[in-house]
Amino acid sequence: MRINTIDNLRGIAFILMVFQHIFYFYDVSMNYTTSYSLINFIDLSGLISRTLFILLAGYMIGYKETSIEKRAKRSGEILLHAMLLTMLTYFLYPDYFIRFGILHFLAVGTLLISFVAPYKIVTIIALLIILLIKVPSLNPFFDLIIGTGTPSNSMDYFPLKTWLPVLLIGLIIGQNLDVNKLGLLDFNNLITDIGKNSLNLYTTHVIILLVFYKLLNKNKI
Repeated sequence: MRINTIDNLRGIAFILMVFQHIFYFYDVSMNYTTSYSLINFIDLSGLISRTLFILLAGYMIGYKETSIEKRAKRSGEILLHAMLLTMLTYFLYPDYFIRFGILHFLAVGTLLISFVAPYKIVTIIALLIILLIKVPSLNPFFDLIIGTGTPSNSMDYFPLKTWLPVLLIGLIIGQNLDVNKLGLLDFNNLITDIGKNSLNLYTTHVIILLVFYKLLNKNKI
């Protein structure tokens, strides 16, 4: 079930993300000797984009009644995209490759919150627990995913302890609000199409930028 408002918000978030990534992946290609992506309005574009993407992912799980099996299948699809980017970035930038980026997070996080999605009170309790509990360092693998211990040296890093609350807030909104009744951004155009295909477009644009900047810098040598 497609919702124009959600697809349009995804489309807007994607455009903001591409804008920020143009500068960010250039910084990566320069081994962070440049910092164009930290210019205020560029950095803000990235923050709005990733926050909006994660809120919308949580919203759709709260809004739609999806079985755990269907959610697991979708998470598996997202994880395949995530692993593709991990392998590519490891090949191109082994010192900064994506270990647990936004797609890894969405694959794991959306599956986790699907277990509490049918229960509004349990969802709120889960959010409070995550906000209040202090998770100890366990081992490098779990520390990477959860976000405990030393931060990962990764060009894209979305640990659970930082971003799962945002996902749960989106879930709570989805459990209680029908955006169709608001009539906001209820149009269908190119932005809508971008939102509908945001996963494939995300992976494609990251690959293009990474390879382009790698080749560009190689030609400068």
